[in-house]
Amino acid sequence: MKSDTENKRLLDEFVTPTPEQWREAAEKLLKGAPFEKIMTRMTPEGIQLEPIFWKEVLDQLPASDTLPGFDGFLRGTKASGYASEPWEIAQELPYGLPYEFNQAAQADLMRGQNALNVILDIATLKGLDPDAAEVGEVGACGLSLACLRDMKTAFDGILPEAISFHIRSGCAGLTVGALFFAWLDAVGADRKRVKGSLGMDPMAVKAASGILPESLAGLLDEMSVLASYCAAEVPGIRTVTVSTLPYHQAGASSVEEIAIALATGTLYLNALLERGIEIESAARQIRFSIAIGANFFMEIAKIRALRTLWAQVVKAYGGSPAAQKIQLHARTGLYNKTVNDPYVNMLRTTTEALSAVIAGVDSLCVGNFDEVVRLPDTFSRRISRNTHIILQEECELLAVADPAGGSWAVEWLTDQVARKSWSFFQEIESAGGVDSALAKGMLHERIAKTAVGNESLLNQRRASLVGTNVYPNTSEKPLTPHLPDYRELHDIRAKEIAQARLEADESSDARIMAALGEVLDSTSNNLMQHLIEAIEAGATLGEISKTLRAQAEPDAASNPLRARRLASKYEALRSAAASFAVRTGSAPTIFLCNLGALRRHKARADFTRGFFATGGFEIISTKGFENPEQAVAALSESDSGIAVICGHDDDYAASFCEYAQAIKAALPEVQIILAGNPGEREEAFRKAGMDDYIFVKSDNYAVNRRYLTGLGVL
Repeated sequence: MKSDTENKRLLDEFVTPTPEQWREAAEKLLKGAPFEKIMTRMTPEGIQLEPIFWKEVLDQLPASDTLPGFDGFLRGTKASGYASEPWEIAQELPYGLPYEFNQAAQADLMRGQNALNVILDIATLKGLDPDAAEVGEVGACGLSLACLRDMKTAFDGILPEAISFHIRSGCAGLTVGALFFAWLDAVGADRKRVKGSLGMDPMAVKAASGILPESLAGLLDEMSVLASYCAAEVPGIRTVTVSTLPYHQAGASSVEEIAIALATGTLYLNALLERGIEIESAARQIRFSIAIGANFFMEIAKIRALRTLWAQVVKAYGGSPAAQKIQLHARTGLYNKTVNDPYVNMLRTTTEALSAVIAGVDSLCVGNFDEVVRLPDTFSRRISRNTHIILQEECELLAVADPAGGSWAVEWLTDQVARKSWSFFQEIESAGGVDSALAKGMLHERIAKTAVGNESLLNQRRASLVGTNVYPNTSEKPLTPHLPDYRELHDIRAKEIAQARLEADESSDARIMAALGEVLDSTSNNLMQHLIEAIEAGATLGEISKTLRAQAEPDAASNPLRARRLASKYEALRSAAASFAVRTGSAPTIFLCNLGALRRHKARADFTRGFFATGGFEIISTKGFENPEQAVAALSESDSGIAVICGHDDDYAASFCEYAQAIKAALPEVQIILAGNPGEREEAFRKAGMDDYIFVKSDNYAVNRRYLTGLGVL
């Protein structure tokens, strides 16, 4: 083994280049191509990424003077990282029926999951009993809950003190909280040992749907009631969630996502403070839930920046270092997930999960690879759950505190994201806060601009979605959908709640009416206890909601943010092409008119094959042609209405016009496309019969759509 002295002598043999020397060497290799254009890249956040980072960047950054668990928590809220407390494996179980949810929960909690991340159906979030809701609301997107019996069924056999419960209640925090606390009492749980969150988040509801069931002020009143109760009675439960999922799903950049999270968190913090809750308690009631996107290093920087910026906000309100510690849940996003080639989603969620863990989240949900297609089965749940376990046990990420810390590139990027996020946060606050920014359309406009930029990069294939706009698998078999029968779900749940009402005797009805009367007469100090008593008496969630909000008026409606998936437009092309094939007996075709030997046409033939396969075209490619007559004969036999001439530039100069004229003379309806940029020959080629050309800068989506439309596919 070499000594330190020997290692130092070895290193002394190498001269450390300066940044100027490195750039000079790089420019020589570029052979005149512009350095900034080739070697740097602008992100959707407006941050220019350099090709290499030098140690000196740390001199101006706080990372060089801080440690995990200290100084604004840039490097994490715990000095030991995950060694003392691993992140929670908080997978979602999107099943509508309580017994079905329980079966999945029991199975997965025995196989590594240690937190229940409960998403609720539309009816429950609206405060409607199943028999009062519409078909499509019951069991849609989550668990249907209406009464204490449903809670007992959903959580049967689960020890409340053994795991964490995270229930995303939206605007229904008081009613869902009453159900949850009544269940805790029914099973004899020690409330002081129960952990989790109730996830009240009216701003996320407004961003996603455009409307709230009552005024924002009224919902913030409810939030403060729930927060006060939990702080006193169930201290391990956080009542408020700041979710960025609606913004991420609309196409927001990391900077926009963080800024909106800060603005929303500040709104909730102000609301709790104004209603008499001290900063130390108020800050501890808030939990952040962010979506993780595809840009690995950007997502690491996003989480680290949010952690330190939130600490800065709480500190400004006078919060102690303990109150400044953020609690952060992450969920792999849906924005970049695909229906076509869905197994690639496994790779996407794996890298996204890794970035979240490296950045230091407290809990994580890895989305199922097939979640944009169907309800998960045991296989897809297992793959997602085991992603956590592999990161914990095989990658040994529990043993390292802040593994990204000290990376010159990551620290620089974190600082850039933090600065830009804080600037946009100030813009939102100057506009009157996040509610005003939503109402005025400010956030819609900003996010839509980012989303258009993202789609433009995708369409031009400057950004890649494997299986969608690059490397499409044209022979894949679609996944078999396992979608809910919403009519059946509605009928089952409506019968269950109706049966529960029939089983109640006159004394039960009297107790329910008395309990609901107590709710009407409640003050903020005793409202939560009276809600719990109403649940225990047999009242349903719908009955309590009607009583609680008897005088409430819906909040003024605003335009919801448009939820997007990047791949959806391409998926529509592929779906239309598949339907066309079923309808006509054959897929839309593209004929490759390859010129000369394989080595002369292969590069452009491969490019063309990939270019049009993204739209669902079947590519007909033969060996190279030696003369136009051979090409015309093969094209006629193919019965294709589009021919792409592929070859070398020299072959184009020598014979393109001859081939194009021959094709047009024999088959005048055929569209002729050149594979490559004709440059100064464009006018001559068009006169010869060229209708179009494709090259690396072509809009892949627009071209595919145009030709599918021309063939009657769309």
